[in-house]
Amino acid sequence: MILFYSILSNRSNHNSIIIVLLGVETEITGVMKTYLPIKFSNQLVLFALILPLMGIAQCDIFKSEIIGVKQNAEKTSQVAQQVKEHADNAAFAATFTEARTHAHKAKIFAGEVLGTAYEAVSLAAEAQHYSGTCGKEDVKSYSIDAERFAIDARDFADVAYTNAKKASSARNLGDVRFFMRKSLDASREAQKSAEAAVFAASDALYSCDHQEVAAGGND
Repeated sequence: MILFYSILSNRSNHNSIIIVLLGVETEITGVMKTYLPIKFSNQLVLFALILPLMGIAQCDIFKSEIIGVKQNAEKTSQVAQQVKEHADNAAFAATFTEARTHAHKAKIFAGEVLGTAYEAVSLAAEAQHYSGTCGKEDVKSYSIDAERFAIDARDFADVAYTNAKKASSARNLGDVRFFMRKSLDASREAQKSAEAAVFAASDALYSCDHQEVAAGGND
């Protein structure tokens, strides 16, 4: 069996690593022979050792971030449905009290949508940054799409929340209906964009995993 042994030496204030290749135990003699040491600079050896680990770590970071994008975009879509329901009820309510009640609930849900949408955008930006580490162009392309859709969802969610907030503090039925219709439209678009972000994030994750499986199968 081949053994590797490293010795750190300090000569003339110059650190170096000596890698000694110990010999192969032969079936005839059973004697370990020591061969010529090979000297490398600290920097070169450390770089050679760390570089593959850095790639693996960055790919793991990408996976973690893109999964976070998917989860937050799913949450955005789910809660946006709640906003739509209350916004619709408020927009077509027969009385001021009924309209204000639904507007207040819509505002609460819209705030939650906005929060998850912002988180999705933040994670999408990080995922897009690390997307190149998986070594496949599709991963980067899907990551860019995920970030773009997440940004759209956040922007629509912001409009939905702003109008729901205005509706919840409006003093007449007409204003409540007006602002809630705007919130309803924005919530619909936020939900569509969030769902698109979910699909893009899923495609990016699948492409990255598929790339790793293919690489493993070629070994």
